[in-house]
Amino acid sequence: MIQDKVRSYHEMFLRLLSGIDLAVLSRAAMMVQHAYTEDRQIFTAGNGGSASLALHLAADFGKNVAGPEDRQPRIQSLCANSSTITALGNDCGFENIFAFQLRNFMNPKDLVILISSSGNSPNVIKAAEYARTGGAQVLTMTGFGGGRLKELADVSLHIPCDIYELVEDVHSFFCHAIVHTCKRPRP
Repeated sequence: MIQDKVRSYHEMFLRLLSGIDLAVLSRAAMMVQHAYTEDRQIFTAGNGGSASLALHLAADFGKNVAGPEDRQPRIQSLCANSSTITALGNDCGFENIFAFQLRNFMNPKDLVILISSSGNSPNVIKAAEYARTGGAQVLTMTGFGGGRLKELADVSLHIPCDIYELVEDVHSFFCHAIVHTCKRPRP
């Protein structure tokens, strides 16, 4: 029984991976690479498991992309400061926790990477709307039907699946593929 479930999950995951549009993933990686090489800021955000992915992407990209003599990327996750998030959630509404931070830090032409399985998280949507009106680029990762977030993207990495674990697994693949693609060759 367990072995059958493991096999089924594995088969579903492989099907999703084989259906990824690599041209869109390449455009997303180029978008992130250009933000780094042009010394623009990169922000990441998401909720729950997607918040963990946003943190993971910021950590991996910040640590692994630049070589020892290169300028480090200016990347940060808007999910990283629990004091800020809880204060904003309490005083300004949870739906504003990311847009408020962008208002403080974002400049035009920066890059905002937003991750949401459903694509309908109000705080992530408000961040995308703020980023677009502020002149930033928006890269999204969504699942399910893509929701409103997919519509707000300059580039959308979408996986048409309604199983959270599989969506998050594919989003993790997207994050690692972007980091790997943008990494400077090591001597």
